Amino acid sequence: MAKQKGIFSLITGVVLGAAAAYLSNEKNRAKTKKAIESTAVKIKKAETEYKKDPTAFKKKVVARGKKVIRKTVAKAKKTKAKTQKS
Repeated sequence: MAKQKGIFSLITGVVLGAAAAYLSNEKNRAKTKKAIESTAVKIKKAETEYKKDPTAFKKKVVARGKKVIRKTVAKAKKTKAKTQKS
């Protein structure tokens, strides 16, 4: 690997080190494998749905995104209000 300098290489090294430490445990490897497999299934379902009707899929995704944004903003406002009181 070529020598790299800068913040990016530092961050990459830290992330890879943390991943190696996490994955050194057998239970963590099993959890990670299970999460990857379930994500792959979800991706395949989404791909099939998109191929069926791209326009409907896009509308569905945008609606979900807006819902998540509204919930996140409401939660942030609630947290902000709590921190301002204290």
